[in-house]
Amino acid sequence: MRLILVTPPAVEPLTAAEAKSRLGIGAEMADAAMESFVKAARQTIDGQDGWLGRALNTQKWKLLLAGFPCEPIRIPLPPLISVDSVKYYDGTGALQTVDPVDYREIGGARPELVAVTSWPGTAQRDDAVEITFTAGYGPDGSDVPEPIRSAIALMVSHLRSMSERNLFVSQEAEDGIGSTNYVVGGNAGAAIDAAVKALLSTYRVFS
Repeated sequence: MRLILVTPPAVEPLTAAEAKSRLGIGAEMADAAMESFVKAARQTIDGQDGWLGRALNTQKWKLLLAGFPCEPIRIPLPPLISVDSVKYYDGTGALQTVDPVDYREIGGARPELVAVTSWPGTAQRDDAVEITFTAGYGPDGSDVPEPIRSAIALMVSHLRSMSERNLFVSQEAEDGIGSTNYVVGGNAGAAIDAAVKALLSTYRVFS
């Protein structure tokens, strides 16, 4: 089984403005920098290589199989929006398209594709079957569940802290008194990671 990304998501789960608002960040950080942090955070949990094993915003994928299996075909990266086409190379090497009336989708947490009667025979090749499908929660960032969006905001906060010169250090100045440094221990990063995993754990797809 191989997966090929056909069309990546057109938006991120959080805009730069939304991420800044959640983290209490103002104009001191450029939108382009914030967008790069949001994208980096999203890519660690989204899609084929993401920790969640699911699609966030709408994206199109192609699933390649060596042939039609006897059991139902599991469609990866839920939630499934639609199966767009099922194609296969026949015994002569010609690419054919299976009529949609000859298969049906089974939705749910682990979507599957089953033949109404039986699948056709295929050529002997690694990519004998091509299933193109669309997955994700929807086309807008707000379509992604709130726990996932909150986790991404926390991940962005962590990435931003790691990029700063004085990691986990802040300074507060008071007139007539001076300034005080507050150093947050190394456990801060671990606490953020634990919070992120707690928010995401119920959405993770295990194979």
